[in-house]
Amino acid sequence: MSLQLARAEKADIPQLVDLYFNTFKSPLVLRVKPDVPPVREWYKKSLESDIEKPYTRIYKVVEGQAGSVQASVEIIAFAKWSSPHTEPPQEKFTEWPVDGDVALFEEVTGKATEKKEKIMGQEEYWYMGVLATLPKHQRRGAASLLMTEFCKQADQARHRSYVEASPLGRPTYQRFGFETQDTFSVVIDGEPYIDCCMVREPQKPS
Repeated sequence: MSLQLARAEKADIPQLVDLYFNTFKSPLVLRVKPDVPPVREWYKKSLESDIEKPYTRIYKVVEGQAGSVQASVEIIAFAKWSSPHTEPPQEKFTEWPVDGDVALFEEVTGKATEKKEKIMGQEEYWYMGVLATLPKHQRRGAASLLMTEFCKQADQARHRSYVEASPLGRPTYQRFGFETQDTFSVVIDGEPYIDCCMVREPQKPS
């Protein structure tokens, strides 16, 4: 069956939560977002909030007949990104679950925010927040479908794009024109964990 790309719907969120926790197994994610019910519930609520925001785009990839994404019962990949926007002053992110390593989360968030502000400044940009493919479906082109759509939207808007990539995810972003501008690291169980701050320039349609 062919792979089909479509906007995710609210009814897809339980599957997206499962996909997220079945995909991301890095030392950082396992410490910050352990796969336990309270953290899964936190992530479900965050997706429910995000999917209602006009500047957030959540796309899914499913297997199905051409032109009929409903033919599939399994979402094999998804991505979440945002277009340039200004957060409402009153908006506050859902409180972080205590089941995760809150101190590590705050350290990573602080370093990531500092690097992003240093690199991007006050300019408008597109931000890739999540790109996930189920391990058993990797190397089939699902991530490429999602990245192609993301790049198309960013290029049409003529904005640069930004992502914080793990060492494992970095090659995928490089294939789509992202370049590493800086890195930041944290120590987990005595070992350094490095994230790459990557930027993509908008490209003219061919």
